[in-house]
Amino acid sequence: MSNTRWGLVLAGSVAAFAAGYSAFVPPAGPRSIREFDPDRLANLELRMWQAYYAKARVRLFALLVTTLREQYHYSWATAATEGFHLARAAATFGDASSHYETVLPDLEAAYGTAKRWLSAGFEPRDVARAELAWWVARRTPGRNEPEEVGRLIAVEYASLYDAPLADMLRPGILRAEAAALRDSQAERPDWPAIEQLLTQSYRQLKSSLTKASARQSGVSNVATSDFVILWCRNPCMMV
Repeated sequence: MSNTRWGLVLAGSVAAFAAGYSAFVPPAGPRSIREFDPDRLANLELRMWQAYYAKARVRLFALLVTTLREQYHYSWATAATEGFHLARAAATFGDASSHYETVLPDLEAAYGTAKRWLSAGFEPRDVARAELAWWVARRTPGRNEPEEVGRLIAVEYASLYDAPLADMLRPGILRAEAAALRDSQAERPDWPAIEQLLTQSYRQLKSSLTKASARQSGVSNVATSDFVILWCRNPCMMV
């Protein structure tokens, strides 16, 4: 084999190895569900909605994978696996008119991956059912007002992020208002206005989660201080 051909084979092998390696390496950054860029997430969600309503399933899947990698800091391989479950759940729900619970196995599988990857405390079953609840509410006359849908989104947020429900209401309602605006303009949606609402929603969510983390950290520090004081007064309490 000529040197030129050997060079091409070697270069191809190196490229294949690099591609395979990068597929399983997560991006830099903390594995925290509370760490995300709200403006970027809002833009990705907007584009996913556009793909969903256009039934552009390949584009929806690609956007889901990108979102999961950036939000959860997944490797490409893990993002693709979870993206498959979420995309299939969305596609199945989009085509269904009843028996919506058939999407739950995919939702639970996706959130199970998130729980393990993030070492999070939420229950995948609870989060999956909370997500399906607001999906169904949006289709149900009498339950599809933004306030009701937003409250259900807040329930999912509270479970997923381990945050107070009251703090999650405003982000949930803003997101529901964005969805309602899209529905009211189904023929020609005002996508810039919808994106603005989504951006407000995710900025509010990030702000609320930051404040919740600060409060939880403060409680933890107080508890630690109390323990140290108690131990100093009575070391036998350690036994």
